[in-house]
Amino acid sequence: MAISAGQIVFYYLAAAGIASAILAVTRRNPVHSVLWVLSLFLHVAGLFLLAGAEFLAAVQIIVYAGAILVVYVFFLMLVDLPKEEAGPRFGAHWPLCLMVGLGFAAIALWVRVPGLQTAAPAPAAAPNTGSVESFGSALFKQFVLPFEILSLVLLAAIVGAVVVGRRRTEA
Repeated sequence: MAISAGQIVFYYLAAAGIASAILAVTRRNPVHSVLWVLSLFLHVAGLFLLAGAEFLAAVQIIVYAGAILVVYVFFLMLVDLPKEEAGPRFGAHWPLCLMVGLGFAAIALWVRVPGLQTAAPAPAAAPNTGSVESFGSALFKQFVLPFEILSLVLLAAIVGAVVVGRRRTEA
């Protein structure tokens, strides 16, 4: 069985993404962790490109690799880094977290057993689901109410952050 170039790229992106996630969690220096998270976000964007979801890949890079990491960097500027680096990396609960993670990995591998999968019907010919047009159409027709509710939740979070930040400066 020959392996195609797309499979090689997929396996590279998946392995590099998993390695980046593990390195992001295990690094002692928080700045290094943020850089590994950036690597993870870029590899996930590559996986979206392989799946034909160009819009999601662009959003992954713009929103997550751009905006969210900027928030992480600002947060790191507010944290006392020497104190964080000197403290223990993991708390006493890491064995439980490791067991839960291994349990999820075991379930993911177990689901791949051929006898467990049922034959799914062939999907109907759908329009290009990775396009901006189909995404916008679904967002503003089918999911307009959850979209508006999410905007209110984000507005409440911003107001809450401003209130908490203002109390600290006034005190």
